[in-house]
Amino acid sequence: MSGAIIFEIIIQTFLAFFAILFYTRILGKQQIGELSFHDYVNGITFGSIAATMTTDFNQRTWHYLLGLTLFAALTFLMQLIVVRSRKARKVIEGEPIVLIHNGKILEKNMKTARFNLQELTSHLRQKDIFDLKQVEYAILEPNGNISVMPKPEHKSVTVKDMGLSVSPEAVPTAVITDGKLLLPNLKQHGLSKTWIKEQLKAYGIEKIEEVFMAAYDPVKEELYIDLYEDNLGKNTVDMSEEYNTKDPE
Repeated sequence: MSGAIIFEIIIQTFLAFFAILFYTRILGKQQIGELSFHDYVNGITFGSIAATMTTDFNQRTWHYLLGLTLFAALTFLMQLIVVRSRKARKVIEGEPIVLIHNGKILEKNMKTARFNLQELTSHLRQKDIFDLKQVEYAILEPNGNISVMPKPEHKSVTVKDMGLSVSPEAVPTAVITDGKLLLPNLKQHGLSKTWIKEQLKAYGIEKIEEVFMAAYDPVKEELYIDLYEDNLGKNTVDMSEEYNTKDPE
């Protein structure tokens, strides 16, 4: 491969990278946040054009830049149309679909959304809901996420509801990861290597290498420890269908 070709690859790669960066920044955070179907297709197309631009020498670089610019302009135009027209928004981005109402699964809506029961229950578990009867509404959003409204009797009681005051909280700082001590994080809270070893010994842990992750809470002054060997024994729950369909012995 000649030096001229290598130089051209470098130039085209830089142009593709900064063009994508620039246009994505203009088009907004939808390109990097929760994507609708429309945004998802746009992201794939942008990446495809940019990738071809860096390696294809059959066409001039500016041809691809022109195509990328036109695609960005069309995307921006569609965003304006979606904002101003409800009908266009419904066609381009779709609309929410109710999948559960009052604890009952709406099978017709499930078929319309091409959503199966396994996907539904998986999304609910991610919302800490394991019983369908607890759900007042479950709504499939245009971006593929599911919004869940529990029934009133199953909603979590907040501190505000109880009229209680709470202490301030802080984000725990990792002090051990993958069996390795993070000295800068220890020093950040005025802790030492000797202190962490004493804490581990109090939990019956002889070596730092046994610890998968340890995090220090500066407000509560507590240490969370997770070992490589969890020793859960027979208490582990298997969620696989094969396991759950076996007859109990």
